[in-house]
Amino acid sequence: MVLFPALLGLALCLLNAAGAELFCLTSGCALYAGYSLFGLSFYVYGAIAFGMIALLAASAGKIPRAAPWLGRIILLGLGLDLLFLGWQLFYWPCSSCLVVALLLGGTAAGFWRTYPQLCRRLYKGVLLGWLILLIPSVIAAGKEVLLTPWALYGPADASIRVFFSPTCPACKTEVTKLLQSPEVDRIAFYPIAKNEPDLRLLATLLQEGIEQPADLKRLFRADFSPEASPALPLRWRLAKNKMALAGHGAQTIPFILSSFVISAPRLPWENLFSPADLIQPEESGGCGIVEQKEEPCE
Repeated sequence: MVLFPALLGLALCLLNAAGAELFCLTSGCALYAGYSLFGLSFYVYGAIAFGMIALLAASAGKIPRAAPWLGRIILLGLGLDLLFLGWQLFYWPCSSCLVVALLLGGTAAGFWRTYPQLCRRLYKGVLLGWLILLIPSVIAAGKEVLLTPWALYGPADASIRVFFSPTCPACKTEVTKLLQSPEVDRIAFYPIAKNEPDLRLLATLLQEGIEQPADLKRLFRADFSPEASPALPLRWRLAKNKMALAGHGAQTIPFILSSFVISAPRLPWENLFSPADLIQPEESGGCGIVEQKEEPCE
């Protein structure tokens, strides 16, 4: 009950310490892979812990003091993992780290089932606290993996991400500017459907096809194909985009995420005294994520 998850944890930690990146599905994986203590990766310490657990579990029936020490090592591992799970709640979730945590939890559950007489209140309390922190960490990692926003156009690793709606006038202005930018190949466009016309316009554009960034301008036309029906996969992708936007705390669009300043040619009639190399959303106007019929967006 204890040996099997310990051996799996040992193998996983050794492989990831060697750079295998198994189960690395979230942004936190790459970040935490660079963390070290005294020059050693945390996967190395995980391998040492699982190795000790496996060794003690294998010898528990032969050495009288092996079982109590096995419980102490597992308890120490749970206590340290509590700190890391708490860290992930406030910062970035790590899917591979959570798999390691689950295997550690497997050894803890196996020890409880095999040696219930050795599981005191401290052991049960730490295990309960570990479980309480594990659940929201798994949910956060699951959201990042399963609810990745969908780009209508643009690279997956885009430096600039734009959330917009086809029926939002302010979005049309900003997207038009961005399509004129020399950095357009580094921009990903994430549509938001706040009403049924948005769905129809997006379905029409997908039906016609997108070959180049300029094709996105067709989204902002006034009509859509009556034959274009928003399929369920499209509705799910747009729902993921809206959830991603909500995760950033945004309530209005256009919403632009950028890691650097981008440039685009200015239109002749724009304010000549404003910076020529900076694209920014309009200071006022924009549309809500959810359409309010009594308050038309600008």
